[in-house]
Amino acid sequence: MQDAASLAAEIVQGKGYVVLPELFTGREISEARSHLLKLAADEPAGRFLKTGERSRLYRLLSEAEIFAQMVQHPQAIEVVEAILGSDMTLGGFSAHILYPGATNMGAHVDYPYFTMTPPYPATPVLEVQAIWMMEDFTEINGAPLFAANTQKLCQFPDSNQFAQSAQKVTGKAGSVVLSHGLCWHDTSTNHSSEPRVSVLGNYNPKFIRPLENPAQQLSPTFLEQVSPKLKQLLGYEFQSAIFKDVQRLQATHQNKANQ
Repeated sequence: MQDAASLAAEIVQGKGYVVLPELFTGREISEARSHLLKLAADEPAGRFLKTGERSRLYRLLSEAEIFAQMVQHPQAIEVVEAILGSDMTLGGFSAHILYPGATNMGAHVDYPYFTMTPPYPATPVLEVQAIWMMEDFTEINGAPLFAANTQKLCQFPDSNQFAQSAQKVTGKAGSVVLSHGLCWHDTSTNHSSEPRVSVLGNYNPKFIRPLENPAQQLSPTFLEQVSPKLKQLLGYEFQSAIFKDVQRLQATHQNKANQ
């Protein structure tokens, strides 16, 4: 595999995306996939969203250790930090399930670009996305489509241009696609008889407001016990300050009530 600097250059100045192959074993990924599908079947309130034959599942970090490992995997993080800097944050983390028959979402760019008016700024890079393959991504099961070099256009996707140039990105379970937030992409149709599952990570510079703010979904106890890298990705210094303020307010109210 190429070094992190070369991979980062490919994302920013090259085709706009790279694949890091099989960073987790097939067994690890199979167990995590089964866990996600079982959880999604329960449609947990407040963390599950279904639209047609696609669904999203949120609040994964405390579900199983492998999800915390994904967001801070050293090989992936080294590449993303080469683009966004070492104080970047995790702006979103969720599972995306394409059930059999699920069709294209529509070509798009990622947050925060889709909230902005094009032409989008070329620098600094405002987002890098990670797409973890929770099974083999194939030509028939809804593998993502990417239009190479389109991050350089700094524009919202043109549907005709995308249709002519986009290619499916396939790979083995446990691999991850890292892509520039401006690189045009979409899901393809799942023609298989099984759900196609991915786990998506959204990385941003520290000054970008998080899309989901995963830290707010976690307990103070969980946050205190995670690794220094995950604390940094979750903006722990901000969350801990908020927790302390809440505790001080609660203590003040309690003292007044006891007087």
